[in-house]
Amino acid sequence: MIGKIALVSEETINSILDMQQKILRLLQNGTNNNTDTFCSVNEAANILGYSPQKVRQMVEEGTLKKKKGMGRAIRIYRSSIMQ
Repeated sequence: MIGKIALVSEETINSILDMQQKILRLLQNGTNNNTDTFCSVNEAANILGYSPQKVRQMVEEGTLKKKKGMGRAIRIYRSSIMQ
């Protein structure tokens, strides 16, 4: 069996852990006034598995809020959608 070694910088690991924390906060029950429940279009795209352009298109068409099986709502900063 051949072993493979990957070198990952501490910055990359911290970035991954930060993203996981953001995803957990988005999926957990939170109050509506908690600013951590908002994310950028890019973060929403990563969570949903779509491209940022697709997320913007879905927001414009109103289909993002109707996506079945999504569980809790993902709230996106309006300024991020306008970019």
